[in-house]
Amino acid sequence: MSQAEDSPWVAGRRAAREVALPAALVLLGALALVVAYYHVPAAAAVLDRVRAARESGGYVFAAWFTALTSGLIPWLMRMALPALRPAHPVADLTHSVVWWAFMGVVVSSFYEFLAVALGPVPTPGVVLAKVLADMFVFTVLVGAPFNAVSHLWKDLGWDVAALREALRPGWYRRIVVPNLVTNWAIWGPGAAIFYSLPVGLQLPVANAIGTCWALMCVRIAAHSRSRG
Repeated sequence: MSQAEDSPWVAGRRAAREVALPAALVLLGALALVVAYYHVPAAAAVLDRVRAARESGGYVFAAWFTALTSGLIPWLMRMALPALRPAHPVADLTHSVVWWAFMGVVVSSFYEFLAVALGPVPTPGVVLAKVLADMFVFTVLVGAPFNAVSHLWKDLGWDVAALREALRPGWYRRIVVPNLVTNWAIWGPGAAIFYSLPVGLQLPVANAIGTCWALMCVRIAAHSRSRG
């Protein structure tokens, strides 16, 4: 295998290209929701009901909604595409649902923390501060490494010894960097979109974008595993 094929940057770009169209569609859809929320009363009324459900449902809502949008729906999409179909569908589905339910609670907690630390009103300055905190603190330290390692371990058949070998020195560059680079590409504009909404709508809209991102995590983990 050539050095170019081994490069984590190449793996990240390849994964990004594979989901470029659905990513663009998801981002455009999320942007349309923001515009509709502030300019179309009927859309705002519907989204406010979603917001009320999110706020009343708390972490339970965050868990099941994230499991649905980032776990079940991408799994169904992978099952429909032979090239992405998992070798062990039931185990893969279990991992996806449980993992994303957990991450839903983690991410929801982070959004609530930012609302307290930086303010709940989505002014341009607040949105920019939240995007920077999300991209260069949470994503670098939590989101990208947790997701990359979780999906890689799943693809290794939950083999602890194999995961330990994969996490030898340099693991962040090999395993996380592809995830991180494509994360910035998708979540840069995505974060600016959903942080422009009230706090109660940030998780639902972020999860719409996360449907595409979950697919990207699977592809990046596959490239990471192939590099050994």
